[in-house]
Amino acid sequence: MEKALVERLRMFGIDDKQACLYLTLLASGAKTLLELVKLTKSPRAEVFNALNGLCERGMTEESVESPIKYHAVSIEAALNAAVMRHAYDLRRMERSKQQVIELVNRQLPAGPDEATPLGIK
Repeated sequence: MEKALVERLRMFGIDDKQACLYLTLLASGAKTLLELVKLTKSPRAEVFNALNGLCERGMTEESVESPIKYHAVSIEAALNAAVMRHAYDLRRMERSKQQVIELVNRQLPAGPDEATPLGIK
């Protein structure tokens, strides 16, 4: 796998193993877990965990047949899903920002003489 491509995919919230697995599925088509283990020469648990992460991010999908086959969604759809996920997280952070500021201001002492040990209650 081209290292620069894997590094670029990391910007979309996946790790190196997930990026390599996604690209493998994109290039080879639908595969079972066992086929991916053999193809990537990676431990079963590692491939399984990477697949779960990709499925959660909408980058791969599972078949309904048995054994389950995994396939990569198009690169456009995968990246759009990642962008939407990050946009949602940013909106949630923006909505929480003012609440956090107010909570911190209430928790901090009014002046330096009123300092107390910090602790979470």
